[in-house]
Amino acid sequence: MSDADTDADAVERAVEGCPAGGNDEGRDGHPATDLFTLLGRAHAVPILAHLVHGGSGAWRFSELESALDVAPNTLTTRLQEFAEAGLVERRSYDEIPPRVEYQATDRARDLDPVFRALHDWMDDHGEPALGVVVGDESASDD
Repeated sequence: MSDADTDADAVERAVEGCPAGGNDEGRDGHPATDLFTLLGRAHAVPILAHLVHGGSGAWRFSELESALDVAPNTLTTRLQEFAEAGLVERRSYDEIPPRVEYQATDRARDLDPVFRALHDWMDDHGEPALGVVVGDESASDD
């Protein structure tokens, strides 16, 4: 099995169950559309990467907040979205003070080869290869 087959399989496993707006293949007919939409949201990749690569244990919200430069409301929203997509497990403990932990699921860890391939691609081509500078509104499809 080639690396490309492994990466495609990882995307397929991760896409299963992502919210697809009522269409099993995403809004544009491609099964990865909803996954890329989710990962394209603000701070999604750094949060998920931290959960996947930041150690094998669970993370408390305050630990994630300290480790990542993400507003608390954005972090909360992304964690909820990841939990709904089956990429993060949220575990709540009946303690005082309340304790909630987040941990990457096997499904999220299956994306590791995809993230590594994207990282390698960026190393080879860099941001200018994308043809768009983030925040540059003059580079549009008009």
